[in-house]
Amino acid sequence: MYIRNAWYAAGWCRDFGTELEPRMLLNERIVFYRTTAGQLVAQEDRCPHRLAPLSSGRIEGDNLRCMYHGLLFAPDGQCIKIPGQASIPATVCVRAYPVIERHGVAWIWMGEAKEANDSLIPDFQGPDHPDWSMIPGRMDYRANYQLIKDNLLDLSHIAWVHAASFGGGDATVSESWADMPVTITTIDRGVRVQRWGIDVPMPPYMAASTGLRGDMFNSYDFLIPGIFLLKTMIFPVGTAKELKDGEEPRIKPIFQSFTCQAVTPLTDRTSCYFFGFGPEGDNPELAKVYYDLAIAAFTEDRLMIEAQQEVIDSDPSRRMLPLAMDGAPRRYAGVLAKMQKAEAVHA
Repeated sequence: MYIRNAWYAAGWCRDFGTELEPRMLLNERIVFYRTTAGQLVAQEDRCPHRLAPLSSGRIEGDNLRCMYHGLLFAPDGQCIKIPGQASIPATVCVRAYPVIERHGVAWIWMGEAKEANDSLIPDFQGPDHPDWSMIPGRMDYRANYQLIKDNLLDLSHIAWVHAASFGGGDATVSESWADMPVTITTIDRGVRVQRWGIDVPMPPYMAASTGLRGDMFNSYDFLIPGIFLLKTMIFPVGTAKELKDGEEPRIKPIFQSFTCQAVTPLTDRTSCYFFGFGPEGDNPELAKVYYDLAIAAFTEDRLMIEAQQEVIDSDPSRRMLPLAMDGAPRRYAGVLAKMQKAEAVHA
């Protein structure tokens, strides 16, 4: 069951131009277009008359024309013209979805419009943020989005799935990641996962900026409905030992990077994965290095997860066996279950 009262990433803002843009989100057909003022509109991609797709229609000023029988719909979804019919019943309308463009992302509210709260849009920052050098990316999966969420919640897989990419083929780098102790905290609408690596070897893509070894602090929030925000900071060796019980550092790191990611279910077996990943500062060349690295690493994820989906589909009766490394996915599942129960009560 999908959480409805949440903001989902429908795409990067730059993905939506002057043409009609049909999308499938949470098994719902939606069409996007921009008004003459550039405001993004999202409506059900289904004319209520003969159920023809509005994405096969035509934009007329701020309105959308169905090109089957000519019904004209305003941005709020209400029909404002029916050729050959003077009166327009209020029931002749299409669902309009709240959409907000922020952090370079078009966010769509899939629940009740009256419940839409823009304060729930996470601090995604995004590729246009001046603090980071990032190139926006997208990857489509032939898999249920829950598998992608579990992958992001449990980063212990980095040591194995990404040994050739993030690990740079260096087993000592990969194994040092697997050995880092993890702290998991429940936060509002999600979980926070943090780990300290003390005097660990630096991945090859970082070493030029950090030196060969350092203390690594890695912290990420995973928020409903599928938002992943991760910051990695590198400090001189010895920094972690000066802190109490692995507390968060308060000093400026030698180097830091940030990744913002959003997982959006399209159908029960297809998902979309938006991401930005890059270092601090304005460095277009390094941004390209990080983008290429992200494509390589996230392709490794995709191949594994799509293969996992095939195994699951071959025998749906089999159940996964939880292990110690699954602490964050289990904690997040608890947060999600409470929200699902609350939504069901108010439905």
